[in-house]
Amino acid sequence: MLIDRYGRIVSGFRISITSKCNYNCFFCHREGVDNTEFELKSSDWGFLASVGVELGILEYKLTGGEPLLRNDIVDIAREIWLSGGTVSLTTNGSLLSFYASKLVDYVDHVNVSLHSLDPRTYYDLTRGKLENVLVGLDVAKNVGLKIKINYVVTSINIHEFLNFIGFVEKHGFDLNIIELIPLGLSREDWLSLHADLNNIENFLKNASVEVFNRELHNRVVFKLRSGIVVSLIKGYCNPIHCLHCTRLRVTPDGRFKTCLYLDKYINARKNIIERNRRGLVEDILNAVLIREPYFR
Repeated sequence: MLIDRYGRIVSGFRISITSKCNYNCFFCHREGVDNTEFELKSSDWGFLASVGVELGILEYKLTGGEPLLRNDIVDIAREIWLSGGTVSLTTNGSLLSFYASKLVDYVDHVNVSLHSLDPRTYYDLTRGKLENVLVGLDVAKNVGLKIKINYVVTSINIHEFLNFIGFVEKHGFDLNIIELIPLGLSREDWLSLHADLNNIENFLKNASVEVFNRELHNRVVFKLRSGIVVSLIKGYCNPIHCLHCTRLRVTPDGRFKTCLYLDKYINARKNIIERNRRGLVEDILNAVLIREPYFR
């Protein structure tokens, strides 16, 4: 078990396997990392996971950019799964109809970013086609993939909240309601687009049969009468969020990033590529040691 200087357990890697994306969401923060041309191979990610599992890091979230743009995405998921790690994936869903049946044996669940149920609003937010995502969700559901919807709330789409509740209840999906953070936006744009989640939180409290907190970020979770689980993610100006962070982030080129907001890195690329197990263990331990909460 890895524990940092603040007593936080590190139990997962959030791995950005590519900086490339076929969408252009205006609020995308690119995991707090600039575009990187070099990308580790699927076997590299498998080696990282094999070492991580030995150290008690069992949860592996694959992100991007858009991870399904990697034509070896199934190999990456398989490599990590074979190491003994639990694999999940965050995607915009545009290519999910092609990959869902190939991923179902290796992926525990898929988070699909879906920020509007109106085609025009969806295009304005993402520059993508809503229809492609809805088809992908249908295919993923039919092959048995567990789905969570990621809904980033802004002043543009907050009025769709009840529509999202109805949508996930209809399809049996879970829902993450995510506060807009200023990373990737100017302060002026963030102030104009940010939407307070207090009214949504009060609604969920009244509509729930059970309320509890997840270990990750101490996220408050609401179980609705329909059985759907809704998580509320307030990631900005929230020290409780930081103080319950259980993840290290990994860039496409093999650097450990200790916080979404802070540019503190340990470069593990050489030890990963050269399969230097001892060196990689030291890199992971060093990354854990320099972790600190964004809010002190």
